[in-house]
Amino acid sequence: MRIPVPLAGVLLTCVCLSLTGCKSKSRPNFEAILSLPPDNPGLSETTLATELKARAEALEMVLEVLPAVESGEDLDRRLTVRFRAENKEEALSGLDALCESGRVSIRAVHDRSAYLTDIIRKDPSQFPPDHEIRTYRIEAGDFRKSEKLAVARAEILNNSHVKSAHAAHGKKHMVHISLTTKGGELIRAATEKMRKGRSRLAIIYDERIISAPVVAQELWARVTLEGFNSFEEAQALAASLNKPLSAKLLIESLMPLAR
Repeated sequence: MRIPVPLAGVLLTCVCLSLTGCKSKSRPNFEAILSLPPDNPGLSETTLATELKARAEALEMVLEVLPAVESGEDLDRRLTVRFRAENKEEALSGLDALCESGRVSIRAVHDRSAYLTDIIRKDPSQFPPDHEIRTYRIEAGDFRKSEKLAVARAEILNNSHVKSAHAAHGKKHMVHISLTTKGGELIRAATEKMRKGRSRLAIIYDERIISAPVVAQELWARVTLEGFNSFEEAQALAASLNKPLSAKLLIESLMPLAR
């Protein structure tokens, strides 16, 4: 069957419009400039670009990394990245996740935490020097609670003990962490000595206590982190643990690209 010429032109126009629409939805519409750390001149821009692309893939972001730019007498090194976002708020959130250092620290909470947080106001000399006071804030909908905890300065686990991490949807946004052999040994040795049903752990994410669970049993091989405000926040931590960056990048600017 032969299609009349006018109809064929209409069909061709529709196909072109359709392809153009698909292309515009995947085309980067934001550009950001990231600064490389000045205290690490030997750090390779190529290495960081590769790491950023791997992080973006874990976050399901389409990312373009442009060559580093040198400017000024000090030869400031920068990376320019382009990506897609629905709006500026989403762009900022995605950029934060892309550059997230994602430092995790798991420490013990003193069993007499309430007593110690009270006594430090009355007689600081009695407060153990190997502990510090940290604030644990709980936010769930309209519920707000703040608690002072006496947390050990020494870490039980940190990022170096993580084998892999996975963010999970649910009523509570969680990150399931599989530990290295060494990490499993450390958390088991720490929790087997704790008072089950009373002792607590402080889960610290980028200097903020996100969870302070009671230890019900010995832990090993796997740890679950809770207390994230959104799934995207949990996903950002999982991505930072699975795809770490060689250095912390500073976000210098963010701007929309001209259509």
